[in-house]
Amino acid sequence: MLEWISDNSELINVFANLGMLGIWAFYLQMLWSSFSRDRRPRLLITRGMRSSLEARCLVTNMSRDTIFIRSIIVVLETRGGELRYPVTEIEEIEDTGDAGDIKQQTRQGPIESGAMRDLGSFAAIVTHVLDYAGPDDPPGPHNGWDGLKAFTIYVIGIYGPDEISIGARRSYDIIEDDGGIKLSPRTIDAVQIRSRKERREIDRMLREDL
Repeated sequence: MLEWISDNSELINVFANLGMLGIWAFYLQMLWSSFSRDRRPRLLITRGMRSSLEARCLVTNMSRDTIFIRSIIVVLETRGGELRYPVTEIEEIEDTGDAGDIKQQTRQGPIESGAMRDLGSFAAIVTHVLDYAGPDDPPGPHNGWDGLKAFTIYVIGIYGPDEISIGARRSYDIIEDDGGIKLSPRTIDAVQIRSRKERREIDRMLREDL
C-alpha cells in the first residue's frame, strides 16, 4: 500500500489539489451568495390600521442600506380601461400637517435600512389619480369610484451606485364588503423588481411621466 502511494504520489497530489480547489470554490460561492443576498434591495408595501381604503399605505426598507424613493406610480384598473399617474408629490397638505415639513409635501426621499414611510391613505392616493385630467384628457376612463376594480402601486427608487432604478409593486383588488369597500392584496408580499428588463421598464415609465 505504501509502495503504491509512493509510486502514485504525483497523481494523488493532483487529485488532492483538485479537491481543495473544489472546496474553496464551494465556500467562495457561498460567500458570494450571502454577499449578494445582503446587497439585494427589498421593499415592503403594506396596509396599516385597517383593510378599507382608509388604511395607510406603508413602505418599509428591508435592504441593508438606504434607498432613495424617487417616484410613486399608481395604475388603476377600471371598467373603462387603465389609468396611470405618478403620485409622488402630495397635492393637498392636510390641515394638521406642517407646510414647512418636506415630508408633508412629497413622498420622495430616502428611507434608511429598517425604516418605514407612511405614504398616506389608499383613498388619498387613488383620489389623486382619479382627479387627474391632462390638457387633452377629458374625464378619464375610470368612471369615478364606481368603475374602480383594482389598482397597483409602484414604488421606484435608487439603491447604491446602480444607474438603473429598483423598486417593488403590489396590487390590490377592490371588494365590496357589507356595503363598504375592502382592499384585498393579490400577493402575500410586494413583488420585487430586480431583473434588468423590469428595471428598464420602470425607467421607461419614469420618463413617460416626467
